[in-house]
Amino acid sequence: MSRIIITGGNRGIGLELAKAYILNGDQVVVGCRQPDEATQLASLNPTDILPIDVGDEQSVKAFAKKIDYPVDILVNNAGTSVENMGLERAEAGVMNAPIDLTLEMIKINGLSAAMVTRELADKLNAGAKVANISSQIGSMVVGAGFNNLPYSTSKAVMNMVTVQLASRLKKNNVTVVCFHPGWVRTDMGGSGADLSSSQAAQAIHTTIAAITPEQSGLFLRWDGSIHPW
Repeated sequence: MSRIIITGGNRGIGLELAKAYILNGDQVVVGCRQPDEATQLASLNPTDILPIDVGDEQSVKAFAKKIDYPVDILVNNAGTSVENMGLERAEAGVMNAPIDLTLEMIKINGLSAAMVTRELADKLNAGAKVANISSQIGSMVVGAGFNNLPYSTSKAVMNMVTVQLASRLKKNNVTVVCFHPGWVRTDMGGSGADLSSSQAAQAIHTTIAAITPEQSGLFLRWDGSIHPW
């Protein structure tokens, strides 16, 4: 049995990852903004559902204080989209996107991985793994073709957080990677995407299990192949 922490595990990929670990017999604690409303998650009987707003540092600190046991896997999955923040996709391009909204999304989608991981760093077991759920549009290679400044920059920040965490936590034998989960049929990915949340989560679950310390700091696709930076 492993001890798993997942942020944003009340829907989409996070929910399916929680389900995969619970079915595996692991101890799974999930953080989300509104635990009382996470009815689908609650039906899976996780070990606990705790409140966390990953864009609020004090909320992150309060969440971490409730984790009083060693952690084997941390999945930084919580995030948001421009639509959830009240911006039309057509207004999200580099020539139009509001800077204040972009900075807020960078904090929620990118810097949250740093906030959560460092607050839990002293609870990560030797040999623990940290998986940051990023996106292909955080890649300089792929992201140039997407006209969504807030989301792409926020995921680029998460990727930088990943490589810096990997460097810092190497001495503790903690492996840190980031994932492009694929084009997934979620609220963010839309109904026309290639993969279901379950397919993406199962692949990521399998890949996390197979990751070795030598791979720390990599940007991976859901299937374990290398994604270009």
